[in-house]
Amino acid sequence: MRKSRIIQYYWIPAFEAVTQLLFCHSVQAKRDTESSILNSRRRLMTRIHAMISYNRRTILQRIVKIRLGLLAAVFMFAVIWGCAPALYSVDMRYVPTRPIPEMKGSEKKIKITVAAFEDIRTISDTTLIGRVIKPDKRSIPVLPKYVRPPMAVASALKDILQKAGYQVDPDTPRWDLREESIRSEWAPILVGGSIDELEVICEDKMTIKKYGAKAKITVLLANTETKKIFYKVSARSSVSLEHILFSEERLEEQINTALSDAIEKIFEGNEITAKILDTASGKR
Repeated sequence: MRKSRIIQYYWIPAFEAVTQLLFCHSVQAKRDTESSILNSRRRLMTRIHAMISYNRRTILQRIVKIRLGLLAAVFMFAVIWGCAPALYSVDMRYVPTRPIPEMKGSEKKIKITVAAFEDIRTISDTTLIGRVIKPDKRSIPVLPKYVRPPMAVASALKDILQKAGYQVDPDTPRWDLREESIRSEWAPILVGGSIDELEVICEDKMTIKKYGAKAKITVLLANTETKKIFYKVSARSSVSLEHILFSEERLEEQINTALSDAIEKIFEGNEITAKILDTASGKR
């Protein structure tokens, strides 16, 4: 009986106190766990919102950059097309592409007069030597920068004849290619001729620039003492080029290459040299 009372008054209250303490600790632990989970969720959601916000800003910035780039490209093309010049000009001159045979068989330098060439191209304006076709189909003319085609071809022939060892008259008279128009005061050998073809074309497209040039030259040799034409020869040449950029320098390069190559073909071999030597020595 006494032991039962002791248990009732001492052990049971102590057990209840321990039980309540454990219960309180469990509740607190549960609250801490729930709080930790809630905080983790809040941090995760904060990170997710931050990432979404950053991606939105990045995407918007990229879209803005792309649109600005497109606008800038359109503006540049508009400026380029709108500011195209009224014409292009090139310096026509002889550009050596192969060795020229030297004059042989004469002790003295043979005197030669080179006349301005006759431009017989079938065009209304013989000053024109080509055109540039723009993407909008506009045609921009190409003109010689310093001299007209008749003098440009004559100057090229003079250069070649001087390199070959002939004595070339500095004057460049006009000759209409008729025998009755030959003058006795000119050098013993007269060189003249005609420009049959001479043109440079550029298709100035958006993606590629297509250059093309052609030349056909006819050369006549005459004896000013007998006033007779003793030799006639023709030669032609054509060149082409594709490039991503357009420039007047490439126009100039193409037409000069075509013209120089056509003239040099006339002097290939020894035939023209032999004709000049025979006439200068009185064999003709």
